[in-house]
Amino acid sequence: MPIYTFHLRKPDGAPASFAAHELNGDRAAADRAAALLKEHLSASHVEVYDQDRRVLTRARRGAARRA
Repeated sequence: MPIYTFHLRKPDGAPASFAAHELNGDRAAADRAAALLKEHLSASHVEVYDQDRRVLTRARRGAARRA
C-alpha cells in the first residue's frame, strides 16, 4: 500500500500540520484529507501526495486561500 503525505496549510500557505498514512488508494486518501480538515481547524486546505505525485488539493468550504 502506498504511503500518502498530507500537508495541511493555513490560508497564507504556511504549514498548519503534516501527516503520513498508509492507505489503499487515492479514494481513501481523499477521505482521509476530508477527515484531517475537520480535525485541524486552523488549516484552510490540504495537499495530498503519493511520493512526488500530487493526488489532490482539498479546500475547507468557505475558506479563502492566499498563495
